[in-house]
Amino acid sequence: MNKINVLISGSGSLYGTAVIQALLKSTLALKLVACDMNPWALGLHLAHLGYIVPPAQQEKRYLTELINIINKEGIHAIFVASSKELDFFSSYKAEIEEKTGAKVFTNSPEVLKICSDKWHTVSFLKEHGFYYPKSLRYPEDREQIGTFIKETEFPIIVKPRRGTGSQNIYIVNNFSKLRSLVTGKKDLLLQQYLPNDQGEFTTGICTGAEGRVLSGITLKRHLQDGMTMSAMSGDFTAITDYCKQVAQALKPYGPCNFQLRILNKMPYIFEINPRFSSTTGMRTLLGVNEAEILLRAEILGEEIPKEKILKCSVIRQYSDYVVPTEQILQLERDNYCINRPG
Repeated sequence: MNKINVLISGSGSLYGTAVIQALLKSTLALKLVACDMNPWALGLHLAHLGYIVPPAQQEKRYLTELINIINKEGIHAIFVASSKELDFFSSYKAEIEEKTGAKVFTNSPEVLKICSDKWHTVSFLKEHGFYYPKSLRYPEDREQIGTFIKETEFPIIVKPRRGTGSQNIYIVNNFSKLRSLVTGKKDLLLQQYLPNDQGEFTTGICTGAEGRVLSGITLKRHLQDGMTMSAMSGDFTAITDYCKQVAQALKPYGPCNFQLRILNKMPYIFEINPRFSSTTGMRTLLGVNEAEILLRAEILGEEIPKEKILKCSVIRQYSDYVVPTEQILQLERDNYCINRPG
């Protein structure tokens, strides 16, 4: 194969720009085609080609546009960089692959169900014998709250069963605060508080078909408003190996991220995100280019050597980009632009 043509959906997201920048650093011969619903999405202007597409909620229209783009550009691989599109690509993966021959790096509905609902995540970890924070559903298990608090003690965590980041997540220290947060609410999770004395870790496990582990890297991260703003690599092999075991049981396809803290010297996973993460770019800088690894393993059939991870830290700082106004206007007018030769 002389050149691999790659489509990156949701290219305006933090994940999308990170994937594009990672692939631009690759030594592979690539043509990068970005798509997004917004002409101001940065990824459209970083990739070789940019396409405006309908929102994924307009499923049939979006599917038709995607298939047209994939066939027109001879796409070999599709990376999903928008969390809002995960369900869409999971549902239509087989149809897209059958009609285009492109490989879609997305997860099955079963994997998404486990990871999108934190109660299902806890249940999966428990069922497979992994460490997990004690948890309770609200309002389904409200009669058990007294026993739960007696066993775990305050503080506890109250958070939505679905959603990512730190939004609507509370540390609760007494019954009065607990009542004020849960009264009249539903789809909540009460969860054992995991101490932060050793910090919080994010582990990226990249997997191929049937959950075959291709790479793994663990970073100790520092958060601001739920976003990783700096991270440190170090001797975290035991954590990485543990998350590889979890990935082999879960069998995701593509990038998968495990958020965890340490309790009694053991890793307790509290969230699994089966997608590219906000630390995708950091991992690339540290020697683990997950997008390139997937192309080499799943498209070219290459064996992936053991990763050589730099032992250092990465600090995130947002950058400003100058984009020709004519390029944005062209996207608004024609739904298509060429940024550079592919």
